[in-house]
Amino acid sequence: MTSVINFTMRSMSGAPDTNGLVAACNQALKTGSLAVNIANTRAIYPNGAVPMAAALEYFRGSGLNISFVGVNEEVTRTKFLHPLQATQRNIARNTIGNTIWRYNEGEASQLCNAFIDMLEENARCETGVIDSLNWCLFEVLDNVFQHSRAEHGYAMIQIHRKNRWCTVAVSDCGIGIHRSFAENQVYHAQTAYEAIMLAVQEKVTSKSKNMGNGLYGLMRVIGLNKGELRIRSGRGWLEYRDGKISGDHSYSVPLLDLNDHHGTTVDWQLDLSKEVSLAEALSFPEPNLRLEAIEDESGEHRISVLDFEDGLGTRRSAEQVRIKLVNLLNAGIPRLILDFSGVNVVSSSFADEVLGKLALEMGITSFVNRFNLEGMTNTVMTIVNRAISQRLAEGDDRIPGSSTRGDSYER
Repeated sequence: MTSVINFTMRSMSGAPDTNGLVAACNQALKTGSLAVNIANTRAIYPNGAVPMAAALEYFRGSGLNISFVGVNEEVTRTKFLHPLQATQRNIARNTIGNTIWRYNEGEASQLCNAFIDMLEENARCETGVIDSLNWCLFEVLDNVFQHSRAEHGYAMIQIHRKNRWCTVAVSDCGIGIHRSFAENQVYHAQTAYEAIMLAVQEKVTSKSKNMGNGLYGLMRVIGLNKGELRIRSGRGWLEYRDGKISGDHSYSVPLLDLNDHHGTTVDWQLDLSKEVSLAEALSFPEPNLRLEAIEDESGEHRISVLDFEDGLGTRRSAEQVRIKLVNLLNAGIPRLILDFSGVNVVSSSFADEVLGKLALEMGITSFVNRFNLEGMTNTVMTIVNRAISQRLAEGDDRIPGSSTRGDSYER
C-alpha cells in the first residue's frame, strides 16, 4: 500500500533546508510518494532554491511521485517547481534574475551572458566587478560538464539593491567533487571536504586537460572583494569569508544516492560597491572582452543608441541604459561614443533619465569629456539639450557655473 510522506518547506536558504528536502525524498522513495507543503515558504535565496529545485528534478526523474500543496506566488515566480530551460527563446521572454534556470553544456555561455547583461543593466558595479563575475560565472557553469558527469546544471542570480550585493548559486546532481578526484587517481582525498580543499587550489584539477583555475580564481576574486563563498559537494562543505576557510564533512548529510549522484552546489556573494581586479586574482592580465566587443576600428568605444530601442520609451528601461553606461565607464573606458545614427526621436523621459541625470551626477565638464554624442538629428539634439539643461539647473547649487542654456552637447 502506498503511503504519502509529508514535508513542509518553510524556507529555501542554504544547506539545512536542502538536506531536509533530500532526506524527505529518500524516505518517500521507500514508501510511495511525497507531498511538499509550500504555502508558507519564504526567504527564497539561490543557495537553497537552486539545489532544492535540482534535487526535486532528480527524484522525479527517479520515479518519485511529488505533489505540492499551497503553491504560493513567490515560489511560482522563481520557477522552482519547473526550472526554465536556458534556451534563447526563454531567455528573451522571461525575467533573468530571481529565476531558477536549467541549462545544458551548449547553453552555458548564453546563460552567463544573460546574467551579466541583467546585472549590468540593473545595478551599479565598481571597477572590475562585472568582468570578474563574468569569468567566475562561466567557469562554474562550465565545471558542471567538465567534472560532474551531469547532463544539466541549475543556476540562479539575485541582486540585493539595498546592500549592493549580488548572490549566485550553481548546482548539479552529478558524481560530486570527491568522486571526480577518485576517478582521476592523481590526487587523493580521504573525505569530501579534503576533495573540496584540493579543488580550490591553483592548478589542481580532477581532469588533466584542464588548468584547474576555476574554483581557485573564484575564491581569489571573493577574497579580494570581501565577499562570501560556499561549496557543498556530497557530504563535505567549505566556507570562505573574511579571508578564512572553514569546513568539514559529515556522514549524516543525506545524498541523492550513494553511487553516482552526490551533487555539488557552489554559491557566492559579491559586494558590488567594492572594486576587484580579475588580473590580480589570477596573477595574469586578462583581456576585457566586454570592452573589446564595442571597440571600433579606430580604437574608440562606440555604442549605437539603436541597440537601446526598448529603452527609448519608458523611464524604467532608460534607467537600465544609464546604469549600463556607468558600468562601462567603471570598467575602464576613458571615453564612450553614443551614436544616435538612425534614431529620429527619443522621449523626453529617456533623455532626462539617461543623459540629464548623468550630466548632473558627473558634472558637465566630466560628462562632456567622457561622452561623445554623435549622429543626432536636430529634433533629438533639441530634446537632449533641453533635458540636460533642466537637470543642471536643478543642481546649480552643487555645480558652480553650470548654466548651460543654448549650449549644444553634440561633439
